[in-house]
Amino acid sequence: MIVNRAFADRFFPGENALGKRIEPGASSDASGTKMREIVGVVGNARQSALKMEEEPIYYFPYHQLPWCCPSIVVRSAVAPSSLEPALRGTVASLDKQLPIYDLRTADDMLARGVAGPRFQMLLLGSFAGIALLLTAIGLYGVLASSVVTRTREMGVRMALGATRHQVLAIVLRRAMRLLLLGISIGVAGAFAGNRLLSTMIYGVAPHNPLLVAAACVVLTMTAAAAAYLPARRAASIDPIRALRAE
Repeated sequence: MIVNRAFADRFFPGENALGKRIEPGASSDASGTKMREIVGVVGNARQSALKMEEEPIYYFPYHQLPWCCPSIVVRSAVAPSSLEPALRGTVASLDKQLPIYDLRTADDMLARGVAGPRFQMLLLGSFAGIALLLTAIGLYGVLASSVVTRTREMGVRMALGATRHQVLAIVLRRAMRLLLLGISIGVAGAFAGNRLLSTMIYGVAPHNPLLVAAACVVLTMTAAAAAYLPARRAASIDPIRALRAE
């Protein structure tokens, strides 16, 4: 029999699994008639789904443990579509009553396997995009309202000698405070719910610092873009008009 790397690491840690004798499905007994020798160790493979964990697996030769519905894999350098007639002819020459069904290429199987996760990723990405847009609109609204309500204050500051860059910095600092608050809450929520996300999307680690860092960068750029217009408006306030406004 042949075992995968996960099998060898679990049942023979720190040892060479080759030559070991085991009895699959029962307790090990060197005198048993069902003892089988491990003759090879292969890499781990996801047998049924991409999200499948790397579980211990052993393989038997087909003639030792025949199965009613085997799957045969054919590797070729020619186009897969040109192989179908030859494959059917070869099987028919062996047994005309043996049906061939569900003939697929590796690309078809991969596309079918990732269809569900890909849809989930597209759905979550759409929700994330909408949330990002709402965040930008909300931040813009808060800062624009703040500039309007603090117009007189801005005018007084500029009348007392504050430069436009200093007024601009006031608005941007408020934006950064809101951004840091949002990022703090978001990062805490991400680490709390990332394990659930990793079960829905293939390839997402439970705690992925690069993913969190990328999200923070995107949010920072979004906040900077949303704060630009209110900050520019505040920096362009005419001190005399601002003081006369009230």
